Amino acid sequence: MRKVVFKDIDGKTKKLMLCQAKGGVYLFGYYSLGDSSADWDHFFSTMEDASACCIEEYAINEEDWIIIADQPIHCQQDFIIPTMVKGREGGKPAFGHLQQFIKEQWINYIISEKCMSFDGLTGNERLSISGLVFEYEKALIDDKAKAIKILKALHFDKPLIDTITG
Repeated sequence: MRKVVFKDIDGKTKKLMLCQAKGGVYLFGYYSLGDSSADWDHFFSTMEDASACCIEEYAINEEDWIIIADQPIHCQQDFIIPTMVKGREGGKPAFGHLQQFIKEQWINYIISEKCMSFDGLTGNERLSISGLVFEYEKALIDDKAKAIKILKALHFDKPLIDTITG
């Protein structure tokens, strides 16, 4: 299980992710709103411990989280969109070279500069930069409440959310 929240935590950390892993749970912290590798992480024995830390240290409640899909094998767990080091699946990783799984194919990916705010970005840019575009598209079909939660997390205003999901 993985879940993400977009919230200015301390003026520096802009996003958190919890990721269930073998033997425990990672809490990833990001200094950017964009889909990228984490800037820091903590490891917990259980999801309950990680969630309690998020409530106590960061004022993140259970309803704040957006549940996201687990990553396929060989992918970086701290990215939202399936992302892996090029060649990792064949046992010859080319570190520093990433690929993302977009429209049923692996394409080369370069992490863009850090996105510190969604101000001035279009809705499509927010969805794309955040890495939530595919989660949002699926939610529009399967889970309207999740689609609305994603739009709110990306700072869409209420009239626009009502228009889009109307």
